[in-house]
Amino acid sequence: MVNLGVIGKPSDWLISSNVNYSKAKEIFNINLIDIDINEVKDLYNKVDVDLNLLNKFKNLFNENELVKALKIYEALKLIVKKYKLKGLTIRCFDLLEPIKSTACLALGLLNDEGIIGTCEGDVPALISMFLIKNLANSESFQANPSKIIVENNEIILAHCTIPLEMCTSFRLDTHFESRIGVAIKGELLPQKIGILRIASTLDKYVILTGEIVKNLNQTNLCRTQILVKLDNDSNVKYFLTKPLGNHHIIFYSNSEKLGKLNAYLSSKLNKISTL
Repeated sequence: MVNLGVIGKPSDWLISSNVNYSKAKEIFNINLIDIDINEVKDLYNKVDVDLNLLNKFKNLFNENELVKALKIYEALKLIVKKYKLKGLTIRCFDLLEPIKSTACLALGLLNDEGIIGTCEGDVPALISMFLIKNLANSESFQANPSKIIVENNEIILAHCTIPLEMCTSFRLDTHFESRIGVAIKGELLPQKIGILRIASTLDKYVILTGEIVKNLNQTNLCRTQILVKLDNDSNVKYFLTKPLGNHHIIFYSNSEKLGKLNAYLSSKLNKISTL
């Protein structure tokens, strides 16, 4: 049995992000543990920053903002240890007012260490990323569909956190929606990817395939931004007609990784077609 933490409930604006905890245990052998977000706030006020880690980033961003972001990271590490977690999702917008910072950098660092971290309390995204890591041995990040170009079968996907190990390079910026905190603007390899989403009902899933065309740098989107052209067997209209949720999970892919994921998921869930 694997423990995954749910720190705070899913953000109110998310579509299809609550799951049945008993069903998650039955299907995936995953034990979802509710954790009060006040634990993060309390620990934040007690922890110290790792100075070696601060020195790694201090030339990239405002030091005071980095201290706050890295204290969130230290607080989350203590929660991981306390509850023996292999991953967590956090209702991160609830940190904006009391701490005046975000979990973007903390989640990126946790993912680099093999502890799955997702934003906005999105439990299906957490489960999806956990399975990608453990079945396909691949890093991944969650992103929102930001623009859909139907005629080209292309989509822009964006979010403010990503594992640094997925990036060819990165810079630090503010969190897009709040303009505070420390977010990650990652540059990704122009290569084949998979896009996974498990439904909140835990009865179906979708995998799309495509290729990163280029990284973008638009001011009106979350910081890490990619333009993706989907393959012929993956139709971008899925995002307009029958998406399984807001966030979808992006990972560098190949036939072996896709085969492992599909073999496992299809034995437990129904795969939906995007054509």
